[in-house]
Amino acid sequence: MSIVVVVVVAFLVAYVTSSAAVPPITRLAVTRKLLDFPDGHRHGHARPVPRLGGVAVFAGLVVAVAGAPLVSLILPGSAPTLTPLAGAFVLASLILFAIGLADDLRGVPPLLKLLGQTAAALVLYHAGFKIDVLGFPPSYEMSLGWLSLPVTVLWLVGVSNAFNLIDGLDGLAGGVAVIALLAITAASVILGNLGVLLYSVALIGALLGFLRYNFPPARIFLGDSGSLVVGFLLAVLSVKGATRHGGSLYALMPIFALSYLLLDTGLAMMRRWLRGDPLSRADGRHIHHQLLNIGLNPRRAALVVYAQAIAAAALGLCATFVPPALLVAVGMVGVVLLMFMMVYGVRRLEYHEFVEAQASVASVVRKARSVIQDKINARDMVKVIRSAATIEEVEAIVEDSAMTFRFAHMQLCHGSAEKRLPEHIVARLKASSVWQLQYPIAQRGFAPDALFLNICCGTDASRRPAGAERVAQILAPAIAAWAMTRRMDFPVEVRREIELGHDVEVGHDVEMPLIPPGFFREEMPLYQGTYDREQTLRP
Repeated sequence: MSIVVVVVVAFLVAYVTSSAAVPPITRLAVTRKLLDFPDGHRHGHARPVPRLGGVAVFAGLVVAVAGAPLVSLILPGSAPTLTPLAGAFVLASLILFAIGLADDLRGVPPLLKLLGQTAAALVLYHAGFKIDVLGFPPSYEMSLGWLSLPVTVLWLVGVSNAFNLIDGLDGLAGGVAVIALLAITAASVILGNLGVLLYSVALIGALLGFLRYNFPPARIFLGDSGSLVVGFLLAVLSVKGATRHGGSLYALMPIFALSYLLLDTGLAMMRRWLRGDPLSRADGRHIHHQLLNIGLNPRRAALVVYAQAIAAAALGLCATFVPPALLVAVGMVGVVLLMFMMVYGVRRLEYHEFVEAQASVASVVRKARSVIQDKINARDMVKVIRSAATIEEVEAIVEDSAMTFRFAHMQLCHGSAEKRLPEHIVARLKASSVWQLQYPIAQRGFAPDALFLNICCGTDASRRPAGAERVAQILAPAIAAWAMTRRMDFPVEVRREIELGHDVEVGHDVEMPLIPPGFFREEMPLYQGTYDREQTLRP
C-alpha cells in the first residue's frame, strides 16, 4: 500500500509541475520568438506555436522522481528506484535534454543529435542496461550474445528517433506515449518491476499535464527537448518493464506497446526506398499527414491513431501474459489486424508506393512463366537466323515470328528505305491502337541509313505482348552478327563506329559477343585495306 501512495504522489506532482510550467514557458517562447512556423507541408498548423513544451515535461518528471525519496521519509522503504541504473538513467536523460533544448533554441545538425543519442545509449549499456535474452510465448528464449550491444544501441536510438518523427500533429506524440506507458505500467506491475512503475507513472503525469495545452488546437509543441527525451525513456522503460527478474525480455511487449511509432517509421523508410529518396529525408507523408489529407481534422486524426495504439498495446499484453491455451486465438486476432492495416489501411491512406509495389510483385509472379517462354522463343529464333542464307530470309523470319511474341507486326528496316508497313497496321497507328519500338542494330542513334528492328504492338490485345525491348535486346545482336558473317553491307556510319571501337552495345541481355575493333580489317577479307575517315572504304 505504501508503494501505491508513492506512485500516486509522483503522478500528482508530475502532473501539477508540468501543467503549471507550461504557461510561463509559453510566454517566454513567444517573447524570444522560439516558435514553430507553419509551412503548409510538414508543419500544417495555422499559426506559429511555441516549441518548448519538452521543458515542462522534463521538469515534471524530475521533480516527481526526485521527490520520491522524501516520501520514503514518511513511509520508510516505500520508494522504488532503478538502482543501480538510476545514475546512468539520469545522465543519459540530461544528455538528450541538453541536445534537444539546444536544437529548439539554436538548431543542431542531425549528425550531432545522432551522436548524442548514441552516447546516451552507451552510457546506459555500460551501466548494465542490456537487451540480452529475448523471450517469446509460450516459453522460447533466444540469447543475443555479442549482438547485445548493437541491438541495445539500435533499439534506444531507433525508438528515440521514431518518436521524434511522429511529433507532427497536435496531441499525437504525447497521447501515443501515454498509451504506451500505460501498457508498460501494466507489464511492470505483473512482473513486479516496481522501479519502472515509479518512472512510468511519473512520466504519464508529466505528459498529461502537457497535453492539456497540446491537444488540438495546440498552444505549445513538445519540441526536440521533449521528443528526444520521451522517446528515449519509452525505449528504456518498455524494456525494463517487460523484463523478468531472471533477465529474459518479453520481446513482444515493447514492440506492441510502441507499435505506432515503429510502424510509421518503417513505412516512411520503405516509402523513401521505393521512391529512391534518401532514407533520412523528411517528408509530409507520415500516417498522421495522410489522415489529414483524406479529410480528417487534427482531433479526429489523433483519435484514430490513439485507437490503433490502444488496440496494439492490449494485443501485446495479451500475447505476452495470456495462458498458452489462448495464445493461438490471440495470434489469429493479431494476424487479422495486421492484414487489415496492410491492405485496407495502406490503400485508404493513399500510399500508392506500396500499391504499386504490391502490383509489381504480383505481376512478376503471375508473368514469370510467360517472360521465360518469350526469352526461350527469342533464343530459338536466334538459332534460325544464324542458319539463314540471305537477308530476305532473315526479314521473313522476323516478320513471321511476330505472332509468337503476340506483336502486331515486326520487321527489319533501313532508315533510308523503310519497307512500307501493312495497311492494317498503318490504320491502327492512325487510330492510336498500335505503338512502335524502333530498336537500332549495332549502332547508337538513328542515322538516316540506320538499320533497325521495327516492332509494333497493339494496345487492345487480349493477351499482353512480350516485352518488345526485351525481345529486341536478344534479336538485334544476333542479326548484327549474322549480317557481318554474311558480308552484308552495313551503313558507313555503322562501320565507322565499329572500326573506331566506339560503344556499339545494343543491350545488356546479349548472347553474342560484342563486335571487336578492327573486325572489318582483320576478320573480313572483303574489307581488308585502308579505312578512310571520309566515310569511304578502299579495297
